[in-house]
Amino acid sequence: MDEPDPSKTHVTVGRSTDNFWLWSLESGWDLTHPASPAAKPFQSGLSLECDISNITIDPAKTALLIIDMQNFSLSTSLPNSLATPEIALAEDTIKAFAIPAARKAGIQIIWLNWGLTEKELQALPPSVLRVFEWSENSGSGHGDGTPLSSVSAAERDFSHAGESKRATGLGDDLGKVTLEDGRVVDAGRAAMRDTWNAAVHDKLLPAFLEGHKAPRPDVLVHKNRNSGLWNDDSDLNKYLRQEDIRTLLFTGMNTDQCVMGNLLDAQARGFDTIFLKDGCATNSPEYAKESAEYNCRRPLGFLSSCRALARAVEGMQSMPGESQSKLADRWPYGLLPYDRSTGVWPRERAIFSQRLHGLTLASCLPSLLDSP
Repeated sequence: MDEPDPSKTHVTVGRSTDNFWLWSLESGWDLTHPASPAAKPFQSGLSLECDISNITIDPAKTALLIIDMQNFSLSTSLPNSLATPEIALAEDTIKAFAIPAARKAGIQIIWLNWGLTEKELQALPPSVLRVFEWSENSGSGHGDGTPLSSVSAAERDFSHAGESKRATGLGDDLGKVTLEDGRVVDAGRAAMRDTWNAAVHDKLLPAFLEGHKAPRPDVLVHKNRNSGLWNDDSDLNKYLRQEDIRTLLFTGMNTDQCVMGNLLDAQARGFDTIFLKDGCATNSPEYAKESAEYNCRRPLGFLSSCRALARAVEGMQSMPGESQSKLADRWPYGLLPYDRSTGVWPRERAIFSQRLHGLTLASCLPSLLDSP
């Protein structure tokens, strides 16, 4: 009797019957979440190259998160823009690699943006308001003007520049702004839902609108904290559970703040967390980026890239008698959540994506949505 190949032997990791991974020397970590450890290995998984160990994911149970890529943060026409060359490069990488790959594989794309309601604005704690409404003063002295040379050695590791209140805060009217192309738009109230400033950044807007017509339509989810998963009742948490999404691919800005805030909460809630390093950026010092990437190599999940995702999708093997182009239109369990002949998802599923729990495909652009 032949001995089993030890490289292909799977080890179950996880004590819960509804949340476990499989490990093998040959393929690394299997994150496809089969019905049981004894189930037949999932044949249509996506093999993704990662630092340390590779992983296999189920596209039907995976979402690409694009975090805070919105006009409020990135438009240079607005005050306090966070735009940097590094963030612009990450934005280009998401557009060129992550979004096309996710669409081709049938991975759900979720645009996660700040978008406050009046009630949420009134409930924001001071810790959040300080970040958005106050700025660190420039200079190297104490806030009271005392030069650092007179500060004791024990205190010199601290900045004493002090802080100042910004001219505009969350919920304040940003007025009319002139864009780089000369257009004048009403920016609306800062970070409030259904305004131009809270919408997807103009540079990514064509990709966002294209997602409305995808076989698995993109969704836009609003958040009211750095993390969209900070409590059980958040729109993002409800949506992921409803759609049985188990694996999250992280892109966006800022790496060390909102991206990592979402990733940490996701890991604590039992989601698989994969950080796509070339799709994330920050205006913080370089060491903030390095720290995030180091910890995502193993302690906080897996470290991969948008380019690795694109390569993985290109390398997907077609099933017998099925063309490569149909892979993105296949639901891997023999269930058909949309019409194979047209590649269209059932209307009730699309309506869920658009209407329930405050989720919209284009809440800031309702005229672009088809009527129910």
